[in-house]
Amino acid sequence: MKEISKIEESSPSRLIAFNRIIKYSREVLETYRNNIRVLKFKSISEEVQFFKEEKQIPLSQLIYYTNLRALELESTSSIKFRMKYLSRKIKKINKFFQRNREFQLYIDLEQTNMDKFYFTRKFQNEVAHYDTSLYWDPEFNTSHDILLAYLRAYKRLLPLLQRQMELLDQPQSEFISKHDLHWTASKVDLIELIYALHFSGAINNGAGNIIDIVSLFEEIFSQKFDNSYKKFSEIKGRKGRRTKFLDLITWHLEQKLNQGDAL
Repeated sequence: MKEISKIEESSPSRLIAFNRIIKYSREVLETYRNNIRVLKFKSISEEVQFFKEEKQIPLSQLIYYTNLRALELESTSSIKFRMKYLSRKIKKINKFFQRNREFQLYIDLEQTNMDKFYFTRKFQNEVAHYDTSLYWDPEFNTSHDILLAYLRAYKRLLPLLQRQMELLDQPQSEFISKHDLHWTASKVDLIELIYALHFSGAINNGAGNIIDIVSLFEEIFSQKFDNSYKKFSEIKGRKGRRTKFLDLITWHLEQKLNQGDAL
């Protein structure tokens, strides 16, 4: 969602971004719910389309960023406590996938034969097992729409949790010793490069969110950006040429290419 990308890019911290995205996702869902009470679907296929596709966007984002917020709140805890938290969360998600493997296979294979039972409100007798505290309303939910949202959110969340677990599971010195490479330019220069990669679509065709990209570079170079957007704002506020670092590295590359020894 473009609005979520804007929130990520304009928020002064991860926690503030997560709170804003959660609030925005809830507002979109509330708008959808109010519209559902007034408008009627013209066909079963239209109802399936809404609950299987349209509603999934804000709902899966709500679940994903609610989990990211909980993870961020644990970031100041001890390594031992964080490892226990991550371990419990990873086990919970893996159990979720095991328990719902048939439905996951149905979605992954892009099957549609059960759609009217899973994604219309007429068939709510067999509600799947999940947290129904998220907008449970007979007029706004089907038996499997929240389950699908959890499935999509957890698919995004699990690799992130596993990566953090791996980093905590080994001594920091061991992680650093894997390479002896350090970012020696300024943090603002690195932020300029990160945002350039993001906006150019070089990472996940532009679909990767800026918070995850910043986190990745923090891990690679053992840097910490408490306020990446503030630094990005400094770049936007520059007079004259604003892409100073990109211009500089382009110039150096061209010099080497012209000399014939770039390789």
